[in-house]
Amino acid sequence: MNPDLRKERAAATFNPELITNILDGSPENTRRRREIENMILNDPDFQHEDYNFLTRSQRYEVAVKKSASMVKKMREFGISDPEEIMWFKKLHLVNFVEPVGLNYSMFIPTLLNQGTTAQQEKWIRPSQDLQIIGTYAQTEMGHG
Repeated sequence: MNPDLRKERAAATFNPELITNILDGSPENTRRRREIENMILNDPDFQHEDYNFLTRSQRYEVAVKKSASMVKKMREFGISDPEEIMWFKKLHLVNFVEPVGLNYSMFIPTLLNQGTTAQQEKWIRPSQDLQIIGTYAQTEMGHG
């Protein structure tokens, strides 16, 4: 932890751990979030290169590899809860755009909110398992 941050937390007039637990939703959530963070911080597969010296094609290639690694590691670590996925991705995707981000942020939510039952049955599971990668296009306001 940054020494300045540690100093400020030590001088707080409230219990920072209590606030952390409130923000995370519970002490158990805080414990689990920290466990996930430590998995990432201690895993050599998640160390980030200096992207400033890579070409656009190289950055894309690294991002695709890291995204595939992220999905594989989430499965290995048993991370399936949406909140835990968010914690995992937030720390893992610090310096690059995730190539399959639209699949999770737009495609699946659009299927869930606007798709018919038949469409949901056909596409949600494969898109969650990355058997397919969906995207999203909006041609008019309110029309996905």
